[in-house]
Amino acid sequence: MISIYKEKLQEAIIKYKKLTKKYNFISFLRLVVAVSAIVLIYFCFQNLDVKSVLSAIFSVVLFLFLVIWHKKVSFSRKLEKSKIEINTDEIRFLENNEYFSDNGIEFQEESHSYAYDLDIFGEKSVFHHINRAKTFLGKKYLASYFLNPKLNNITENQQSISELSEKIDWRQHFSALASQVKDSADFYENIKSWTQKKQTSFPKWIQIFAIISPLLLITCVILGFVSETFSFHNWAKLLFLINLIIFGYIFGVIQRNKITFEGAYKILYSYKKSIVFIENSNFESGKLTKIQRKLLQNKEKTSVLIQKLSNLLDDLDNLGNVLVSIPLNCFTFYHFHTYSRLIRWKNQYASQIQDWLDVVGEMEAFISFANFKYNNPKYVFPEINSDYQIYFEEVGHPLIVEKQRVTNSVSFTENSFVILTGSNMSGKSTFLRTLGVNMLLTAVGLPVCAKRAVVHPMNILVSMRLSDSLNDGKSYFFAEIRRIQTIIQKLENQICFVLLDELLRGTNSEDKQLGTIKIIEKIISLKAFGVVATHDIEVCQLAKKYPQIIQNKCFEVEIENDELHFDYKIRDGVCQNKNATFLMKKIGIID
Repeated sequence: MISIYKEKLQEAIIKYKKLTKKYNFISFLRLVVAVSAIVLIYFCFQNLDVKSVLSAIFSVVLFLFLVIWHKKVSFSRKLEKSKIEINTDEIRFLENNEYFSDNGIEFQEESHSYAYDLDIFGEKSVFHHINRAKTFLGKKYLASYFLNPKLNNITENQQSISELSEKIDWRQHFSALASQVKDSADFYENIKSWTQKKQTSFPKWIQIFAIISPLLLITCVILGFVSETFSFHNWAKLLFLINLIIFGYIFGVIQRNKITFEGAYKILYSYKKSIVFIENSNFESGKLTKIQRKLLQNKEKTSVLIQKLSNLLDDLDNLGNVLVSIPLNCFTFYHFHTYSRLIRWKNQYASQIQDWLDVVGEMEAFISFANFKYNNPKYVFPEINSDYQIYFEEVGHPLIVEKQRVTNSVSFTENSFVILTGSNMSGKSTFLRTLGVNMLLTAVGLPVCAKRAVVHPMNILVSMRLSDSLNDGKSYFFAEIRRIQTIIQKLENQICFVLLDELLRGTNSEDKQLGTIKIIEKIISLKAFGVVATHDIEVCQLAKKYPQIIQNKCFEVEIENDELHFDYKIRDGVCQNKNATFLMKKIGIID
């Protein structure tokens, strides 16, 4: 795997060096041709003959060809540079566990049923580990899969992830294309606002005037040069003044109604490159073909339509250059006609543009998933069932590097709920997060960090990490009560997978014990699956009261050679050993 990345890195470096030589050669050649063209044009004016004219025309055409060629080579060079970065980052990530992508903290929702508790977003989070999206829209789509996975699409997602994981060249080329899109959240807000805003159309008389008046003006100018009659010059001046006044009105309308941000055409042009690549690709899995099909619903290719929009916006961006736009529009009303074409484009396609851009974002999300599978060949796709069977064999947390990871097996098939005991630092919270994260990976359609997994997909409800909200005047205890209330309300409507860590920390031990027992009884009465971790041994008596539902599991700590030893292996039964007193004695807090 790392060897493949190193091989791809060397390929990209070799191509980049070749393209750099070509890029520099064309730059030099373009300079030579540009100087030659200037000289030939000068001699053409000095000696107006066919040979001089043809030489000047040839030099100009050659220069334009070199400009286009240089632009293509420049773009290819950028792609290879991006591929160098992609492979370098993956090698560092796999060898040194160096995270490099966006951590998705902007998508964090503290009130979410599991995202905050399971470290889905933030530094060295699940999102940070998996994310390979380059565009804001790609990151947003990836976040949406983690926040709101669709449980009925798991098998379809698994097939698509498997297909893309085998296409490393395709994935890296698409990521290199997507990296050229320099977008932001504001870009999509402005696109949305523009598509929903009713565009101002000009009166019919202006549309007719914008065609007839420039023709009359140009005719008067030409006749003024070839005719002795002075009146043609006067008519030309009058028409120019009238056109200038009309253009002033048109200018104001266009400025108020065009997309109100700079560089939109550049972003759309970069998107067009990614869309062309998807249009020309062949997919086998149902999900990927569905995504691709969104681009094939018009008579013209979506990439062509995006290109047209990009060109129209590019033309309108030049409107502010009055030194060019005033004479250009007075003689042709060029920007009026461009704006009219933009309105026609908008009326026909504006409702679809967000769907087109979404295709790139969703494809980036699946590329991230496929990359995760490729980087973890030992992970397995869970066997999905609808019989409420949940079993993990040698399951571990995917964010813990393999050489440090301790795996455990656990089943919820015979007993649907686990009471987990163990001393501090024994691994209870990590185990809860291990289960939660792997249940989420299952829901998304990803392989899980286990030797084998059998899963009935369920929504995940977690109460592990809460904080005081001083601004809202809410204590930790109140926040926890509200979270438990939300969990119970959701369980009343559907069976879910529940993870609870040390309930009711903000109250006295007797009240806490009784409250914990009542909460567990309420939760299992609603047929929930899951685990509650607790230090309260008395709570474990519930396993005797509900032997068909509850099982006791524990993590133990051993004291060896006056040192604590944690093996982080789950066992049947109730925790017997404690480490708090030992630690306080060891560091001298108590005797």
